[in-house]
Amino acid sequence: MTHGIRIANATTMLVAFAKAVATRRLLGRWWLGCALVFTLAGCKVELHRALSETEANQMLALLLVSGLQADKRADANGMTVRIERGDFVRGVEVLRQNGLPRQKRASVEDVFPPGQLVSSPVQEQAKLTYLKEQRLERMLAALDGVMVAEVSIAQVPVDSAGRSTLPPGVAVFVKYSPEVNMTQRMTDIRSLVHDSVPGVSPERISIVLQPSDYRLPRAAIHTSSGAQAAVSAQGGRWRSALGWGTLAAASVGLMAAGAMAWRRRAAWVQRLRARVARAS
Repeated sequence: MTHGIRIANATTMLVAFAKAVATRRLLGRWWLGCALVFTLAGCKVELHRALSETEANQMLALLLVSGLQADKRADANGMTVRIERGDFVRGVEVLRQNGLPRQKRASVEDVFPPGQLVSSPVQEQAKLTYLKEQRLERMLAALDGVMVAEVSIAQVPVDSAGRSTLPPGVAVFVKYSPEVNMTQRMTDIRSLVHDSVPGVSPERISIVLQPSDYRLPRAAIHTSSGAQAAVSAQGGRWRSALGWGTLAAASVGLMAAGAMAWRRRAAWVQRLRARVARAS
């Protein structure tokens, strides 16, 4: 009877030991999870990817001048611009107000790829018209303050002899930053379109200028002053230091918990062996 009671006590101690080990493992995982959460709280997120070196440098310079913490990384698809998670919304708005990233425009190689089959005259004329529109949009987008530039050259109907039945017309739409007085460039835009499209008269050029609205308060978008930029940089360093400090503290805590668990395990095993030896 006494022998059976001792065996039952040994079994109970084994179960208790297994539960203690499982509890310590769960506690260690919890500490590790907390450390990862605090570390990732100050990490950067992707803002734009697959960029050229020039585009990435332009975006990065603009974000840094605006007092936002950003960097760039190279990968297999090109350059990636990253920004602090808390500055993501402001970063998107800063780039939008400056027309970045630039819209991709078609080139001659895109419109007339080498080795393609011969197209009809109507298709060739449509491709040439589209190429003119792309070139005009590229020139207008290069003006300071232009965020979006769209150009549409009207397809002029022709008669059976190939002569135009209506004068050509061009429509231009420009969205620009409110910081720029684009109405002063109206004459320049009209002259640019007039000299780029043969046969079009100034009266047949329609230009619409629309100022962009601010989706965030102005003070929340730009923090270009030196004091605000320094505060932002100090905040980024503080978040980084906090993340590394939390990770170090969690590592020390995990090592201390592991050492304590190992010592207790050794003591448990020694006492368990002694009781099993007495029971046997």
